[in-house]
Amino acid sequence: MIKKTIILCIAFLSLNSAVFAADWIRLNITNTEKYIYLDHDSISKNENNLFYVVRFKNNSDKEKLAYMKYEISEDKIGIIKVKDYNSEKYESPKVWQESYAFMKKVNEDSFFNNINNFVKDDEMVHKLVTTRQLRKQNTQSNNSELIKKYGEKYPTMKDYITSVETKIRQNWKLPVTNNGGIAKVQFKIGRDGKLLSCEIKQSSGNKNNDDSAIAAIKNTEPFEAFPANTDKNLKEINIIMTFDYYVMDINKK
Repeated sequence: MIKKTIILCIAFLSLNSAVFAADWIRLNITNTEKYIYLDHDSISKNENNLFYVVRFKNNSDKEKLAYMKYEISEDKIGIIKVKDYNSEKYESPKVWQESYAFMKKVNEDSFFNNINNFVKDDEMVHKLVTTRQLRKQNTQSNNSELIKKYGEKYPTMKDYITSVETKIRQNWKLPVTNNGGIAKVQFKIGRDGKLLSCEIKQSSGNKNNDDSAIAAIKNTEPFEAFPANTDKNLKEINIIMTFDYYVMDINKK
């Protein structure tokens, strides 16, 4: 019996999912030891105010959410509320935008001031979205061709691979670090759904990032068995996944 193995590359470019499809973007700020994320999907603006949500953490503290409000005409920032972060209970921006916030001038050296300067700059936010989209397109252009070829040879496995991708993405937890980079992980799944091997193929340059990529895959095991009507000679699949730890530098120039 001939043993067949196929290699498939899959790109992971979204951050942790939440109830309201938060788009968490990691920010690099030099004047704080905290690691910080901005929910890009939370950014909204009306005639007078700008709203957004920030997620932050020190190494030893609990992860926090800060619901922010910026009064455009008065140039003042208000924190509507701060609470512990829970991805399963993250609230939609519409829930809190009408809440009262004590508005004040924020210290120029505060990391909140750096974030606010970034969020209110439409050009910078547009640059962020464009950069992330280009990274996604560059990775997926190669990936889509491999998926096409694989699906043509083993049609029953196309949905299986999509399911593997979805489940691993759900288990991908971003580490407490502001270091970016791209990690590539190679792993094998046997016909019965057992994880046969898993290793870093290309390091992101940061151990915490690499470990979180490995953990996302190992914590998803056991996978489902191959579809019953899959070619009997296909004993395992050898997959290479790319985890993009994109960090946006928003330090004052």
